[in-house]
Amino acid sequence: MKELLRVFGYTKKLRGMLIVVTGLSVIAAILSLAQPFIISFATDSIVEILSGDSSSDPLVVAWFALALLVAGVVRVLVDDVGGYLGDVVAVRMQQQLSNQYYRHLLTLPQRYFDNELTGKIINRLNRAINDITQFVNFFANNLLSMILTVVISAAVMVWYSWILALIVVVTMPIYFYLTARTSVQWQKFEAKKNTHYDVASGRFAEVVAQVRLVKSFNAERSERRQFARRFASMVSLTKSQSRYWHKMNAARNLMLVIMTSSVFGILFYQTADGQLTIGQLVLLVALFQQMISPMQNMSFFVDITQRAVANSKDYAEAMREQPERSDDKNSQTLDARNARVELSNVQFSYTNSKQALKNISFTIEPGEKVALVGESGGGKSTIINLLMRLYTPDKGAIYINGKNIAEVSQASLRQSIATVFQDASLFSGTIRENITYGNLDATDEAVERAARAANAYDFISQLDDGLATEIGERGIKLSGGQKQRLAIARALLKDAPILVLDEATSSLDSRSEAIVQEALERLMKGRTVLIVAHRLSTIAHVDTIVTLKRGVVDEIGTPAHLAKTDGIYAQLLELQTATTENAQQKLAQFDMSA
Repeated sequence: MKELLRVFGYTKKLRGMLIVVTGLSVIAAILSLAQPFIISFATDSIVEILSGDSSSDPLVVAWFALALLVAGVVRVLVDDVGGYLGDVVAVRMQQQLSNQYYRHLLTLPQRYFDNELTGKIINRLNRAINDITQFVNFFANNLLSMILTVVISAAVMVWYSWILALIVVVTMPIYFYLTARTSVQWQKFEAKKNTHYDVASGRFAEVVAQVRLVKSFNAERSERRQFARRFASMVSLTKSQSRYWHKMNAARNLMLVIMTSSVFGILFYQTADGQLTIGQLVLLVALFQQMISPMQNMSFFVDITQRAVANSKDYAEAMREQPERSDDKNSQTLDARNARVELSNVQFSYTNSKQALKNISFTIEPGEKVALVGESGGGKSTIINLLMRLYTPDKGAIYINGKNIAEVSQASLRQSIATVFQDASLFSGTIRENITYGNLDATDEAVERAARAANAYDFISQLDDGLATEIGERGIKLSGGQKQRLAIARALLKDAPILVLDEATSSLDSRSEAIVQEALERLMKGRTVLIVAHRLSTIAHVDTIVTLKRGVVDEIGTPAHLAKTDGIYAQLLELQTATTENAQQKLAQFDMSA
């Protein structure tokens, strides 16, 4: 419950509306309770008139009908106004909780996403928002009115018959105990089902995103089996869950049957014995029936409370995750023009057990192109992640123009770096939206210039909708070369002084590579460039090569200089001319091809 209250802290603006909705629900409950009293008085009046004990005109009952009409009309209006406001509160709560979650999620460090399933991140939001919203809506619209109904009904019963009140007081706690126990056990089953569902839906999302790979490897059958296996486990858990729930539900309903039979039996006897009038019988029967419904609904309230409490834990757990280190008040704005990048004794580990980088030191001078070469897992991508401050070094520092990047604002740092990776990383939407991703205010003329410079404008102009063409999820409607040219246009439009390239041509055919490489040459001009090398042909003309071996700098020098040593680069040059399978395997160890 503490976590649920913590989640409510994200919806402060809605408290006033919640109070209004709750007040309207209480008014509606009072008007509903008025109906049995009016009917009771009318019944007794009719009995008296028929028996001759009253000289009242039969038309007097019209006043009771009018009272029922007024109470009913007002209750309908209050109910519907409250329902409308409740719907608005619910959707605004969904909006606020979703915005809070999404906003916080985007502040979390890269490490969090490395360790979490995408499906779990998404499902956690959906479950929490739906269950918490349902809880709040039920609380505002029903809880106080139900409590009021039960209390008033029980009080009236005590007034007319203490034995009725005794039956209710004895049986109601047992009913609610069974409900609470059922709900707690139900949630344990639900938590296990959620675990299987998160994994299954996470895999589902991966398969949909990479369906071409699945089809090309004829893996549809194995993927279906994995998916079916997860849901088979959920079916098994659901059987046990449902069996337990219905067993306990039968016990609860039997309690209600016993309570109802006992109450009606006493009411019938006391009326027949003359202790109660017919009108009082009608009143007490109506009040008891009105009390039974809130009891059943309150058991539902206990259930949705358990759901909300359980899923608010997941929501609150995500919200408690520490954001990546934010800027402090002394953070400076980075001026990265003519950028000089220096790594000084940088150490980093993804876990406490193994260091990914050990005392890495090298410098990229303004306008210089530096390539990183090394075995797969040798630390090349880690250096890029540290440069963009996706991670923080354990020791040492990275400087740009003499300023420690840990002491400058994240926005100014990342605005100073443009990236083009192997995966073009495009979004669904239009070509224009993808090119302007780093510069949303760019004019169509600027977008066109960037597209021309990236050798992308020719294929864009041939499309029916040009820049407004929808490219599908991750750019599925485009070829590899076309996607890379859009990624280059995006980097050109951003116009950052530092450029990071994760060998954007390594997966392209020779024709596409030539077109993309020409665009890259334009992009690199006048910028400080860091390249993660995957092809020897593309790093032959860089200014400096830094070779990495098990997270340590092995050599630093020009391509011509390193070609004459016995180091990694020289060995790779020899391997590229060899045609043996062993040579190709060694090249693959370095993520390299000729």
